[in-house]
Amino acid sequence: TNDHGRGLEADEDVEGGERVDKDEGMVYAMRDTSGVYFCDRFRRYKFYCGASGLGLLRSLVRVNERLLGVNADLLSSDPAEAAKERAEGYALYEEKPNLRRQHAEIGTWTDREYGLPGFQFFYLRLKSFQRFCESWALYERVHAAGLFDAGGAIGPVHHDDDGNCGPLTVCSLGGGPGYELLAFDWFARFLFRASSSSDDRDDDDAGGRAALARWDDEAARPAPVPGLRLASFDLQASWQAYVAPLGYEFRQWDVKAPDARRAVEALAEHHDHHRKTKRRVVCLLSNIMCYCTDEPTADLFAHLLASGAVRAILANERGAVQHIIGMLERRGVRVVRLLDQTHAGRDDRQVVFLPPDATHTGLRNIPLPDDYWRVFPNQPYEEKKGVPRVV
Repeated sequence: TNDHGRGLEADEDVEGGERVDKDEGMVYAMRDTSGVYFCDRFRRYKFYCGASGLGLLRSLVRVNERLLGVNADLLSSDPAEAAKERAEGYALYEEKPNLRRQHAEIGTWTDREYGLPGFQFFYLRLKSFQRFCESWALYERVHAAGLFDAGGAIGPVHHDDDGNCGPLTVCSLGGGPGYELLAFDWFARFLFRASSSSDDRDDDDAGGRAALARWDDEAARPAPVPGLRLASFDLQASWQAYVAPLGYEFRQWDVKAPDARRAVEALAEHHDHHRKTKRRVVCLLSNIMCYCTDEPTADLFAHLLASGAVRAILANERGAVQHIIGMLERRGVRVVRLLDQTHAGRDDRQVVFLPPDATHTGLRNIPLPDDYWRVFPNQPYEEKKGVPRVV
């Protein structure tokens, strides 16, 4: 369970565990091959995973090492000045002064604060685990519901050569350094491996679990899914320095700008003249609705879905009540809540938005059954609902 205690001191470790990330101690490998990890900076709330989740987290730590190398180049070359930048960044990350300012920018941090290398230093080291694990859990639920099935609202993560299913583009709106995209990239490889396996192994069988447990071995990791295109659209241009090493696209993008809709619609354009099918587009939202829950944003999302430019919008948000949902429902958008709605009432934290002509029929496993195998159990946090910890 999550421990509501004082948290761990900097030099303290989880009993019986070995640090995977040596500096922060956010991930621990346990003696029984399972993992313990944290998503909060004080390491107060433990999350648990099996060997599969631990394999992914080891790989995420390696990615962060690369991105922190990029960050080191953006900090001052003077060690004393770089230390000051990191100290300022930590103060911003912990204290969130923007939330207390009168007439402040909407949101947890300002655009200027997001762009400071000292702030990004802590964002990469701490926020990455939450964004990656919650995103993976979201894609698990979407897959379990049947949305990635042939004939599903999104369709398979891969395309076919017959032109029945065009290549897939996934765009993270407000995507920052790209952790939601990284999770989708690896999840898609996991699914594609299962669908193309010669022995018809399911993605949640022993073979699939073993593949994830070995994920930190890049030589054994499945190759990228053919045709899959991944892009981060964000107001803060400096995130591009971190997205590029991951191999994904980046575009500076403002949800409130006049060209916001056109930029997303352009993703559906297929530049391969030998194919007749357009690209399928899925948009991701991760904790951005605090910045843009308003009528113009609802108009934007509703138009993208109704016009056919976007197949689905997958949202992972913080609050249990997301007011954008009512705005979109009034515009005819179909809403699928993926989390349990009975044990503790309404829960909008993981939601799928579908076009008005989409149907809910055929969807399954909503919410996930208690015995459904999950790579990152209890993401996002559901223990207050009595959801068991299944590893």
